[in-house]
Amino acid sequence: MAGFAGIVAAIRQRDLLSWPPEQRLLLQMLFAASAAATAFALLPTLLAEAELPQPILWRVVSASLVIWFASIGAFRFNQARRSEVPFPFRGIFVAWTGFLILLQVLNFALAVSWPYLVGVFGILANGFVFFLRLLLGDLGEKDGAA
Repeated sequence: MAGFAGIVAAIRQRDLLSWPPEQRLLLQMLFAASAAATAFALLPTLLAEAELPQPILWRVVSASLVIWFASIGAFRFNQARRSEVPFPFRGIFVAWTGFLILLQVLNFALAVSWPYLVGVFGILANGFVFFLRLLLGDLGEKDGAA
């Protein structure tokens, strides 16, 4: 996904500082999603090497995702508000993040891998949506202007 951001930058062929604030926010969100997906994909392997029992491992990594989703969501909403940029996909983002948090909380009882993997997939899906939005822009605006 980080490579996708490079593609966007190359296609736009503009200085990053000249990008509109909404696009810079989307690029930051894309980079954060890329880094988070990589880190969370590797976290279970790291904990397995520490010989954590499987149920504890899946509870710990699910708890880490709950903390991530809650903190990154709050951070991005505040960032958008401070920079006076409308938060992209606000309603969908809140619903999707709420679903992913609920799934991770459920995994405190289940203690299995699949809810966590869905959570990591959720980060990847977010990043891909940010990439598409950067690449294609707001199609509704372009159609309305034509």
